[in-house]
Amino acid sequence: MTTLITGGASQTGVALAKLLQASGHPVLFASRSGRVPEGFDSVKFDFTDPSTLEAPFSVSGHKIEYVYLLLPLLDLSAAKPFIDLAVTKGTKRFVLLSASGKYKDKGPGSDGTGTENLLRIYGVGIKQHNVIQNTLATARIPLIAVDDIAQAAFDAITDVGKLPNREPILIGPDLVSYSEIAEAFSQTLGRSITFSVISREEVLKRYLSYGVPDALAHYLVNREDEEESNGESAALLKDPRSLTGKLGVKEWIVKHKQDFIAA
Repeated sequence: MTTLITGGASQTGVALAKLLQASGHPVLFASRSGRVPEGFDSVKFDFTDPSTLEAPFSVSGHKIEYVYLLLPLLDLSAAKPFIDLAVTKGTKRFVLLSASGKYKDKGPGSDGTGTENLLRIYGVGIKQHNVIQNTLATARIPLIAVDDIAQAAFDAITDVGKLPNREPILIGPDLVSYSEIAEAFSQTLGRSITFSVISREEVLKRYLSYGVPDALAHYLVNREDEEESNGESAALLKDPRSLTGKLGVKEWIVKHKQDFIAA
């Protein structure tokens, strides 16, 4: 009853693997680069390389019954050949982490904006310049932590009945603006962290300079534009499809304080 975790050592994948391991569920990582956490079996795998699709089913000691699908920058159709193969091999369930966004006919965005992006995207600005900058002048968003995303995936694998539905929208426990986030950082770090609005072009350039892949950088900027103009996140708190995480932004900042020490 192995769970195959695609996407290598992603933050959500690693957090999910630890939950599964602690509960006695075997885990196999599938990675294109070979970057996987210590203590777990792994196999070389690439959705776009047909020669690797059979590999996960040939690893000794693992019968894959569940698959955690992480498809950054890929359309779900890119995974269809593997999904079709996995079904013939006896896989029972696929758990897909999709990107945040408006609800579509094909299903909702699986995660709200991730709290960990405060480090990945804004960490350099906070550590080196004491500033958070983006286009979200007034938007309030329900940031969700990686651990809460992983818990939802764990429940989907081990006890799907715990979920409110089969396509939950994952959100954080509170709506916060980036001005409020900056204030929370100031209180926790003991130094002034400010928030300022910059242009769409400046945000895109900054994301690219931080090493964010081009497609993801454009996606993030477009999502910020949507959020600022529509304020759609507020409605998610009352949406019956939503699954609310436990770790609030302020608690997350306190927990990760050392990651934001001034450079």
